[in-house]
Amino acid sequence: MAPLALESVKYQIQRYGQGREFQLIAADDGSTDGSQEVIRSWVEENRGLFVKTDLLFREENAGICRNYVDALRAVEGERFVKVDGDDLLAPYNVFELTELLSEYDMVCPAFLRFRGAGELVRDCRAYLEVVLQRFIRGGVLRRSVKLGCPLAGTAIYRKSLLTPEVYEFILRFRTVNDRACFQKIITDNRGIRTCYVNRPVILYRMSDSSLSSFSSPSRQLHNREIARLCRVQRESERSPLFRLLLLAQEKSAAFRVSSSGLVRFFRFFSPYFAIMLGLCARHWGAIRRLERELVDGHWQDCAAHYQRMAAEAGAFLRRAGAGKSPENRV
Repeated sequence: MAPLALESVKYQIQRYGQGREFQLIAADDGSTDGSQEVIRSWVEENRGLFVKTDLLFREENAGICRNYVDALRAVEGERFVKVDGDDLLAPYNVFELTELLSEYDMVCPAFLRFRGAGELVRDCRAYLEVVLQRFIRGGVLRRSVKLGCPLAGTAIYRKSLLTPEVYEFILRFRTVNDRACFQKIITDNRGIRTCYVNRPVILYRMSDSSLSSFSSPSRQLHNREIARLCRVQRESERSPLFRLLLLAQEKSAAFRVSSSGLVRFFRFFSPYFAIMLGLCARHWGAIRRLERELVDGHWQDCAAHYQRMAAEAGAFLRRAGAGKSPENRV
């Protein structure tokens, strides 16, 4: 799906990026499906969009966290945006969000989920954890992130926050790259300034093999990694009470990885969900309004954008294939 992500980057630059200079970093962790060749062809065709291009291609898989850190280290500007190969940037001006870094250290925009060929998930209740970012600040933010909560997954932040200690912390894990990154950044920077923007910056793909599927092996591995993230955090935690909460959150992973819906229900008794419950009780009306604004205000634009990007990606693949011998076409 790399061409979709790349075409959405191209759309942002051509639509909103006039007068700016761009670096493209494409990191591939030893894929065997022809992605590296496709990316090289796309970069060659669109080289004029970028002042610098870095292709970080591995022959053998080194893991998500290693791939992630290598890409972050290659970033040369202070402001950057990350998009995974299965996802794509939404149609809205992402540079309006990067401009907010003049006032904030971290900007947390929303995202919308889609399945298959661009079918947007329109159930407002599916975005509770997204809009809750509007109400998580200060000490609540630090406590939530310590517990491994799925916050700030699409955050845009300053490159200067990425210290060697952050990189080393991320590399202690295999799959929780974003969560480990934000946990270290937020716990090490008590005065960090954040804001939530109720507009999607990413269209996030859901599939049977993705983290969004309870039965996928990647989801089960991810939940075990979240438990380990809590265990590592507990090693450096000074508060006896919070060490106990981290232990409870770590053990709740056993419920999250279960194939039984009944067993998974018990995950709602974890400390993280206690925080969510408290926020929902306090801000229920505003939460429902934000959910509706996010979905109803953007799903049609995003669905149409997906179809445009899919058409552009298909046209590129046909051009790329036309220049190859039949046995080597992408």
